Amino acid sequence: MIGVPYVRFEVETDGKRRGIFAMDAYFVEFLSLEPRATVLIKDPSKAPFTENPEGSLPRLFNDDIESFLKGLYERMEGTARDVRNYRVSHMRRWDFLRIIGIPSGHHRHIAEEEYLARIERENSLGLAILSKVLHVRGSDDLDRVRVRELDVVYYRLALHGGNVVDVRGKVDKVYTQLLGLDPVFRTAFDGALFREIALTEEMKREASRFRISRTASMRRSAPLPPL
Repeated sequence: MIGVPYVRFEVETDGKRRGIFAMDAYFVEFLSLEPRATVLIKDPSKAPFTENPEGSLPRLFNDDIESFLKGLYERMEGTARDVRNYRVSHMRRWDFLRIIGIPSGHHRHIAEEEYLARIERENSLGLAILSKVLHVRGSDDLDRVRVRELDVVYYRLALHGGNVVDVRGKVDKVYTQLLGLDPVFRTAFDGALFREIALTEEMKREASRFRISRTASMRRSAPLPPL
């Protein structure tokens, strides 16, 4: 079993306490798409968190939690808007070419539309989760939000029959789905579980470089395929 570090934090809006949450501070650095970080936020009252167990992973996420969550929300909101506008423009162009009888590559357009729809779904899910955590309806509300880090707790996980389970033996659907969906997460999880990757300062630097690259891609709208 591995102990995954989680940063516990408190959220306030307009001076009122809205709740306490916890975010994965290890695997959040190893995700193919940035919005997936939101599914690694948990309610501490519903998860079996413990103090630092033997064999725990190091904390790789060391950013200011308030700046990270607010920045993530703004980037997802911007990407959702850009993808939505791109899809409308893409469909209009496709319809125009069909009307005037110019071949436009039907299968290519279908593939692009499916790709864009997937990005839009992931952003929508991420925004829904973070809106609930931060108690906001849009980026205009973020100035009212204060997020304060409390401490670090640990979430113990193991692999059993192809599923990721917690210390109670209960399947964690989020980690299990990420294991099948996200190749970057899968590599990091396998490495951490089987100790095939040394948990060193070099690994922390690699995680930081990956996150910078991933954020740059996010700002370019994930990136979008050409028309």
